[in-house]
Amino acid sequence: MMPSGLRFAVGCVLAVVVPTCVLHFGAADERRAAGLTAPPFGWVRVLVAHLVTALPPGLLVAGWLRSVPAVNGAAPVLWVGTGLGVAALGTQMCAAFGDAISGGEFGAVPLLVFRTTIAFTIVLPWCVWATDAPDSNARPLVNPGVLFGLAAGGAVLPCGLFAEAVIAARTEQAGDLIQRERVVRADAVLTGLIELGSDRPIGKKLPAAIHKDLATVIPRLKRSGDQPRSANAKPSDRFNRALLMIQLDRLDEAAALLEALTANDTATLLLATVYRDQERWAESDELYSRVLEKMAPRAETNAPAREMCFTAIEGLTFNARADRRPADAERALKRGLDLLPDRAAHFHFQLGRHYHDGGRPGSALEHLREATRLAPTHFGEPTTKLIRQIETYTPACTLWRAK
Repeated sequence: MMPSGLRFAVGCVLAVVVPTCVLHFGAADERRAAGLTAPPFGWVRVLVAHLVTALPPGLLVAGWLRSVPAVNGAAPVLWVGTGLGVAALGTQMCAAFGDAISGGEFGAVPLLVFRTTIAFTIVLPWCVWATDAPDSNARPLVNPGVLFGLAAGGAVLPCGLFAEAVIAARTEQAGDLIQRERVVRADAVLTGLIELGSDRPIGKKLPAAIHKDLATVIPRLKRSGDQPRSANAKPSDRFNRALLMIQLDRLDEAAALLEALTANDTATLLLATVYRDQERWAESDELYSRVLEKMAPRAETNAPAREMCFTAIEGLTFNARADRRPADAERALKRGLDLLPDRAAHFHFQLGRHYHDGGRPGSALEHLREATRLAPTHFGEPTTKLIRQIETYTPACTLWRAK
């Protein structure tokens, strides 16, 4: 027989790991391919957060159940089987509920409580298996009802705050994808936002409204993408089809079309972006740098050249950040500041964010304030928010301001 302490530790681990695997890999293939997990959890990190925070109330209820002789005398294998069965049943129920909430009619709080309830139900059998019967002579130090209320609050509030952080990050991602017309990938992010109950607008529309619009756009694009392509298509037709493949998130096909068009600088930048989305950082960097070096001498007098330089610098910065090369990201942003003075406010703001993320509050404040000075209408609100975060949460700023 497994020692009680070891069983408790193993049970807590299994209560999180097993349901995560069952729910995630039991979700539809297209959801997992899009980076989503079982509805209504949106992303797997949200699912794990709910399962972890459901453990305290689950263990409390399991202790009470263990005080019932019939429950305490049940074979341990019964609780393991029940845990697997409940997780498998949860997969079917989650899929059904996912369809029900896809219209965005439910708010964040009801969905948060719903996710918490699902997580609690799923972890409970594992918690019963992990716990021992309580000592009948022991007197509780805290009222059991109060203790459960605190545990339940601990299961809801942290997940609510975490969901808000995920919503903020994913809303920004959805806006970027929509701006770049990556409609299939954007639709997956919108689905996750709806499941978390997001009411943050993207542009001027809520996620549910954009999701509804894309429900008519995407099938039409897919029909166009499935039509056969002529082997003798003109370069312009190949370029347009590559754009369609990018919209449909068929990046390998888009890359194959664009690789034959790299004599064109616009196609080269688009191919660099495709490589970026495929996380082919070195190949993407090479193409962005090629266009940047070619267009930089013309940037001062030629508007299209300036726009290409801006796109290339933005791409190099993104690649460096995603590939965890902060020095390269800083170098690219400073190049933009020197090369494109008409975009100085943008690059000051990006440098401010970069230094803030890198733990350099003094440098961050300098650039953020300069961005506000140069473009108060456009950057005033976001820079004020970042400056407030730096001055409130960064102790080093007190010393920096005193200098």
